[in-house]
Amino acid sequence: MKTKILIIAAIMAVTLISCKKTEDVKNAESKTEPAIVAKQNFSVELKVVAERDDNFSLYYTEDNSINFNGDHAVWSGVKGQKESQNVILNLGDEIIPTQIRLDFGIKNRQERGDVTLENFKISYYGKTFEKRGSDFLKYFLKNDSITTDIDEVKGTIKFNKNLKNSVSPFYYPNQPLVDEISKLTK
Repeated sequence: MKTKILIIAAIMAVTLISCKKTEDVKNAESKTEPAIVAKQNFSVELKVVAERDDNFSLYYTEDNSINFNGDHAVWSGVKGQKESQNVILNLGDEIIPTQIRLDFGIKNRQERGDVTLENFKISYYGKTFEKRGSDFLKYFLKNDSITTDIDEVKGTIKFNKNLKNSVSPFYYPNQPLVDEISKLTK
């Protein structure tokens, strides 16, 4: 008789513990944040400080060429301010670029201000490639008509205003960037 009571007590204890664990799991599931859905398109996010209002653009090609034109570009407005801001350039859902070019403004030389890039991130289907601004010229070709100041300590690059030159700051891709884009889009 004692054995039957011990067996029944053990079964009840296991049942109660099992129910308690099930409740704990349900409570834990209800407290978790909903999953963030990754964007399903190619995008470039720039963290910048821009002195003046302007427009940045992302040109792209899908044929491995560097024949960039306005038909294959997206634009984003930038507010002139002393604080950092994120500038996001999203391509359409069906677009898979092989090469990209970044333009840091379209204003004429008198209206243009300095732009400091703190970091840049490229994303595609939840995969990301992110680097500090000071690493920018490892992934984009140097534009000799634009002077830059790189601050390794802060991790930034500053594109300086040039009143003698009317060229907008634009940057073509370097092979390491092409390789990173290829990794993201495969």
